[in-house]
Amino acid sequence: VAKQINDEGGNAHFFKVDVSNEESVKMGLEKAIEVVGGIDVLVNNAGIEPPSKSLLDLTSEEYDRVLDVNLKGVWLITKYTVPHMAKRGGGSIINIASVAGLRPLAGAMPYSVSKAGVIMFTMVSAIELGKLKIRVNAIAPGWVDTPMIERAAKNLKMTPEEFKKLNSQRVVLARFANPEEIANVAAFLASEESSYMTGSVVVVDGGVSIT
Repeated sequence: VAKQINDEGGNAHFFKVDVSNEESVKMGLEKAIEVVGGIDVLVNNAGIEPPSKSLLDLTSEEYDRVLDVNLKGVWLITKYTVPHMAKRGGGSIINIASVAGLRPLAGAMPYSVSKAGVIMFTMVSAIELGKLKIRVNAIAPGWVDTPMIERAAKNLKMTPEEFKKLNSQRVVLARFANPEEIANVAAFLASEESSYMTGSVVVVDGGVSIT
């Protein structure tokens, strides 16, 4: 992605970070600050999905890994980014949650639990960071056409096309979102157009949560 942005005339940098590892997060942020000079917007987008298993069949290692990346990672990145934002007079944090955090997703319990945690983390941190002029909001996407869909389909021994056709039946707009449709909402939340929004969860799911 960084290469594509640079090829099209933008200015992007890539730093490899394990968001579940505190030292990795600290080192990654130090490198980023050194290169770009400061942080005004943070998008917590790192996330993984568990194997498709019932809660009785999951191992503790599988559960811990999902929670470490999807929830602990959001906290760690936020914790070490906020001081840099505060020095610049505030900023905007956007956490990528999921409609799976608003309604249960059977067969993916750790994912639902982690995304519900991201939503509550968003609300709590919005309260705590407001005095620093840092806004915190979340986006709750539904089905989005990303490589995660390919992995989910493989877990169910389906092709991506079969997986999308099956699950699109539950979506009011009858299709998966394009990544750009989620990015557009993130851009809005990062901008001054959303200057009076904090602690909000914006659902972008094509209507799946109302069916």
